[in-house]
Amino acid sequence: MAPLSALLLAHLALLYGHACWAQVLNPLARPIAASVAFNTPTVVTLSGHEDSGNTLEYYITSLPATGTLHETSQNYRTFGTDPKAQTNSIAVVPHKVTDSLFRVVYIPPYYTSGPDGFWASFEYEARDTVTADISDRTKVVLTNQDNHVVKSTFLLDDEGWTIGGDTVTATPTHQILAWGGLNRYIHATDSLQLIDFSTGTDTKQWYFLAPAKFYSAEVWSAFGGTLAFTVRSTYGLFSRLNSPVEWIVLECSTCDSGRGLRLVRFTDANLSWDGSEKTVSVVLDSTSGWLVDPKNQSASFTAATDCDIAAVLKGLTAFKILGDFTQAGEGVAIDNISFQAKATQPALAVNCQKGCICAHSSTLRRFSCCPGSAP
Repeated sequence: MAPLSALLLAHLALLYGHACWAQVLNPLARPIAASVAFNTPTVVTLSGHEDSGNTLEYYITSLPATGTLHETSQNYRTFGTDPKAQTNSIAVVPHKVTDSLFRVVYIPPYYTSGPDGFWASFEYEARDTVTADISDRTKVVLTNQDNHVVKSTFLLDDEGWTIGGDTVTATPTHQILAWGGLNRYIHATDSLQLIDFSTGTDTKQWYFLAPAKFYSAEVWSAFGGTLAFTVRSTYGLFSRLNSPVEWIVLECSTCDSGRGLRLVRFTDANLSWDGSEKTVSVVLDSTSGWLVDPKNQSASFTAATDCDIAAVLKGLTAFKILGDFTQAGEGVAIDNISFQAKATQPALAVNCQKGCICAHSSTLRRFSCCPGSAP
């Protein structure tokens, strides 16, 4: 797409709304998560894709809200030794990256221990040197040293987590004590059982509901990484469980051309809980048992694809962890809830980044249309 065409599309989107926007499919600037330790200048290598193999240039289009972004030093380019960064930071965007290996250096704020999640993010775009086509902008997410994109440790309070499902939304109890592997955590108990006597299952189940920080644009970078938490029951008869058990739910209200997409990780032989302390870690890709809710009781759940999972993370609007496991009452404590990026980047395949063919228009292909038609 030539620059003039891209500009025209941008004006159309402003005039007629998001529905007119067409995702640029070639070239691509790849989404990246980069782990940054505290007090450590960190090299980030930008990445792109062009279908014909044309050479790409990269332009920084926004700067991180905290810390500074730099070109690599001549010393680092020549010898690979410190100092990695040029003295002056990048101050004006768009900024063409001059490193022949397309590297920049992020320097986090000094004298801080680091965040529970990501430090900051910045955007960049790829430009085809042959056709002058320009990619859509994408994010580099600068995660903490443990690759966490977002995490709740409950050090000071409940961090905005709520309880919902079988009752009106409630607030969990914040505990400041250590209990086994849980150290400062939140806790909730069942307040109501509405039993289906034909199955014995509690028909009104309660969940831990994630706060706003789990729905940022940076969460997309956790694709291919892990969703993790530590859980322990305070009481409950875990020999009599509700069935089926939707332990983890991820929802995107704008996916599938606005019809929404709901992913569920049920308990099964590979993921179960008996009420004792357990650290749960589920990979955020198609290998880990995620299923797509058909939203129709006469239809069956189907296996989620990588593109389904990536689309939901990109447009995540609900993240829920079940507390209501048993057919009677129970108490559940939970701690250290996180999304963690994959160490190897980029994690998202090119075909998934290009999105899906839209159900409402076969001429459009974009992420918000996934699952749509298979890419």
